[in-house]
Amino acid sequence: MGTRKIILQEAGGLSYQHEKYHVPIIHTDIRTSNILLDRELQQKIANFGLIRLLPEDMTHLSTKFSGTLNSGYVAPEYAIYGQLFEKVDTYSFGVVVLEIISGKRYKDVDYQLVTQNLLDHARDLHESGAHLNLMDEKLDPSEYAVEHVVEIIKIALMCTQPPSTRPTTSEVEWEGLIELMGTESRAIGGLEFLHKG
Repeated sequence: MGTRKIILQEAGGLSYQHEKYHVPIIHTDIRTSNILLDRELQQKIANFGLIRLLPEDMTHLSTKFSGTLNSGYVAPEYAIYGQLFEKVDTYSFGVVVLEIISGKRYKDVDYQLVTQNLLDHARDLHESGAHLNLMDEKLDPSEYAVEHVVEIIKIALMCTQPPSTRPTTSEVEWEGLIELMGTESRAIGGLEFLHKG
């Protein structure tokens, strides 16, 4: 239950930041090193040094990018154009989920192509239908049904799509992960990406 719990809590934490305050809180630096775990594997989102508050009357901010451009966690629209909105954190969440499932860092270079990163590798495996080749061998096989691993990888990849097709973290949390974890879902409407083949 540990890995699934961490993924679900991360989606819930981001959803809370984005939607439960009078203005959305955008973290801008979601990465595995900023997810802290206690003894019970309760996750805490850390390092709020780069957060931005999105004013109520705005859907996004145009701002100067601050962070490490080549880290792999940064959404392209933020890194290139300075466009900052909640889905920037969703992109980073997708990369974090791929790292958790694979047990690899974004820039590990033991893939077939030296220039390939984890996201490109995951996309290649998705396109060839070899999703399970991404799964960390150290993960407890009794923790996941095969179809759940595939769906979690698909959700992570959807989180790294262009902003127009990228889900919000609340959509990921309620429609995707809670359903996959076997917990009762508080559905707000179907998400097509969960059912694509």
